[in-house]
Amino acid sequence: MAKKIKPTTREHISLALELYNRIPQGRKVTAQMLQEDLKQSGIKRDIRTIQRNLDLIVNYFNVDKDTRDKPFGYSRNIQSKLIFGPRENIILGLAESYLHAVLPQELSTIINSAFNQIQILSLSRMSQLSIKSKVFTDLIQVSKEYPVNINTLFENICFSLIHQRLISIENHHSIIHRNIKPLGIIILNSELYLIYKNHKIEQIQLNNIKLINISSFTFKYPNNFNINEYRKNIKVLDNNSQL
Repeated sequence: MAKKIKPTTREHISLALELYNRIPQGRKVTAQMLQEDLKQSGIKRDIRTIQRNLDLIVNYFNVDKDTRDKPFGYSRNIQSKLIFGPRENIILGLAESYLHAVLPQELSTIINSAFNQIQILSLSRMSQLSIKSKVFTDLIQVSKEYPVNINTLFENICFSLIHQRLISIENHHSIIHRNIKPLGIIILNSELYLIYKNHKIEQIQLNNIKLINISSFTFKYPNNFNINEYRKNIKVLDNNSQL
């Protein structure tokens, strides 16, 4: 009979962190759900091992265990720290590198601020400088002149997208469209496009926008709109047909 090999302390800690990273904020998961999630990543553990590790996580981290019904539910507190392993750190580094490559240089400060806040909220021991020295996004850069108010335009678009607010847009030909519905942003060939619904769903390059005014009125996001499907169905983004 083969002798059972006991897991090392490192393996115990590694499993606990893998579980912790998979426990969401704002909703609950069960031990069985976490076991299946780990299995999809190639980590196979029996349910008792998962449950024992979850009990440890509840004791030492800001994780709640809902015992009112079975199976028990686990969720992270809103103020919980994020724990990033090597994979998460590299993915974040690649994401930051990519965004710096494809977004206007004028938005670099916003990108840096967003990733700095992620680092502050994490328990990662890796500095951003260390990560940046190990990743790079090689994209063909096209020199473009963005509007001087690109920061304001981008902020207004983000606000209206998140809060589903109607907007009015004026382009550089002084053509104004009022009360249109912003649906999303697409990066295509290093260009930023706003996808919106007026009488139909259309798109416009941020370069072609002169002014955006945000309405106090909200709108219901269309349930039948999928930005990935929309992108697949357009062959060429024709600026001449925009606004």
